[in-house]
This record gives sequence, C-alpha cells and structure tokens, in this order.
Amino acid sequence: MNKEKLVQKVRGFNRFYMPSMNLLGNRYLGLEYSVTEARIFFEIYENEGCNAAHIVQIMNIDKSYLSRIIKSHEKAGYIQRIPSNEDGRSYALFLTDKGKYRAEELIRRSDEEIGRILQNLSDDEQRRLAAALDTITELLGREKGGNQE
Repeated sequence: MNKEKLVQKVRGFNRFYMPSMNLLGNRYLGLEYSVTEARIFFEIYENEGCNAAHIVQIMNIDKSYLSRIIKSHEKAGYIQRIPSNEDGRSYALFLTDKGKYRAEELIRRSDEEIGRILQNLSDDEQRRLAAALDTITELLGREKGGNQE
C-alpha cells in the first residue's frame, strides 16, 4: 500500500473511532471536562508526583494549555502542586483526596462506557480487537519510544 492510501486509511479510521468512542465534543462522559482535561486526572493518578513536563511529553499538548488546565483543577481543589526538590522552577503534581475520588470516578465511568460499546462483540471478535489494538500500539508506539497504556 502506498503512503498516501495509508494516510487516508488512518484518517478514515480516526473519523470512525473518535465518534464511536464518544470522544468528540467538549464534554467527556457527559461531564464538565474535555477529553484532555479528564486525561490530566488520569496521568497524575497513574504517575503521582510527576511534573508538567512529563504530561506535556506523554500527551503531546501545549505547555500553556496544560498550565491553564492544572490551574483550573488546582482552583477546584483537585490538584496540589509541590515545589520540586531537584528543580525550583518545577512542581510535582499530586491529586488531593477530592482529585483521587474524581479520577477514580472518571476511570470507572470510562470503563463502563467502553464496556457498553464493546458488549455485543463475541469472544472471538474481542480477541481480534485486542490483537488489532496491540498491533496498532506496537507499530505506532515505536515513534514515541515504547508502548503507551
């Protein structure tokens, strides 16, 4: 397959995948967060004590945009920033108890939504989908230096 056809195939997949997983729009899972704002909860939940540079790298988002989201989450009482011991210009990011509760709620709701979307797949179809997802992660994950979970 030539590169142009592959690019069009990936774009077609994205056009199918994003709405089918309810990832378009400004409200993730019907809540007040965009997908990006919700994902910040997950990244800090999974990587407690990480810094903004880590999130920028993992999510490939603009530093200024991330800074605004962190400030908003902090103002809402979800995130606590603690100055880094290694670099005074950097902050370690932690979820407050309220933030952990919110992150766990987002994870639970996301798992339920995905489960609902996949519920009609047979066991064989589930295995095929899992293998296809593993292949996509393996092939495209090489660009970022490893697999992304």
